[in-house]
Amino acid sequence: MKSFNTGILAETHICARCGYCQTVCPISHALGWESTGPRGRIAIAQHVAAGQGATTEHARRVYQCTLCGHCREVCPTHIDTCALWLDLRERLAADNQLAAFPLKTISANLAKFQNVTGDPPENRLMWQDNLETPIANLNSHAGAEVVYFVGCVAGLYGQTQSIPQAFAQILAHANVAFTTLGGDEQCCGFPLLGLGQPAAARERARHNLAMVHALGAHTLVAACPSCYHVWRDDYPRLLDAPLNLRVRHASEFLGELIADGRLNLQPLAERVTYHDPCDLGRNSGVYEPPRQVLAAIPGLELIEMADNRANALCCGGGGNMEAVDAELVGAIAARRLTQALDTGASVIATPCQQCKRTLTNAARKARARIKTLDLTEIVWRSLAA
Repeated sequence: MKSFNTGILAETHICARCGYCQTVCPISHALGWESTGPRGRIAIAQHVAAGQGATTEHARRVYQCTLCGHCREVCPTHIDTCALWLDLRERLAADNQLAAFPLKTISANLAKFQNVTGDPPENRLMWQDNLETPIANLNSHAGAEVVYFVGCVAGLYGQTQSIPQAFAQILAHANVAFTTLGGDEQCCGFPLLGLGQPAAARERARHNLAMVHALGAHTLVAACPSCYHVWRDDYPRLLDAPLNLRVRHASEFLGELIADGRLNLQPLAERVTYHDPCDLGRNSGVYEPPRQVLAAIPGLELIEMADNRANALCCGGGGNMEAVDAELVGAIAARRLTQALDTGASVIATPCQQCKRTLTNAARKARARIKTLDLTEIVWRSLAA
């Protein structure tokens, strides 16, 4: 979609106040107040751009946003709302508005430990402890053709460490010459952009790209949609230079391996519904590769939810929202869970670590008999069957 973004103040004046954005905003749907939707944030942006500053409540409304991009998709005047929200957050961060939220802790963790959790860098290797079969040259192996960028959520949260375990074993099964950055990996920078700190994100970009180039790899693969989006779309902008690197999401790379006959997929008798992650779907335009991977698994039945692809509902886990309002994340995830349950599927498939976390937590809270699995986990189950 073409954007006419010409600066924060001019962009807000384009708004026709039609309200289409309000109807699709997950925050507006959950809370119901005008100030919690895109129109409310545009009013705050006008206030800030006019030099009138922002209150703590203004800042809360700005950060109560998952950056899902749905408002941008339906805007009839083509406002790039995601760019607008990030611009607004940058101004608020410059005015020290992060101090009122746990976001300040995330910012401090990223500055000191280069990850969102505050773990020491060596903890990024914890997921490797429980691999079914040890994999040689798994960390910082010079000469590997492919670097697997694991990401903070998959590497540091126990709930999602099965994802890098599955993906690494798939790559080894397909005889892909790959490595990870090991303890040298740093946060991709997505949370920093969401905080409104692009300069700090630029430093993460410089470090990570230098590490990949030092290994001589020509392809980078990320299973996290946010890492993928930042590497593919934000790094060239932040660094003002091409990466000279092929960037693929895990779903795209798995599709290539299947097409090349390198994965011998076995039957899985599962009824599956697919959840489109916002950063992979709306924000990166990748819709079909994950579905094609699922379709390649014999015996697997794929049933779409009522809202899918560009209209898919957000899971609630993006934009640093979990640190701002965890209860709101749960309400948004519960709405998406309801759509998944309506399909009668036994599994929610999603190629996103954060979506797995939010939807799994929602199912547990609702005591719903449905599992959420990452795409890599489903493929590994098929290979191991």
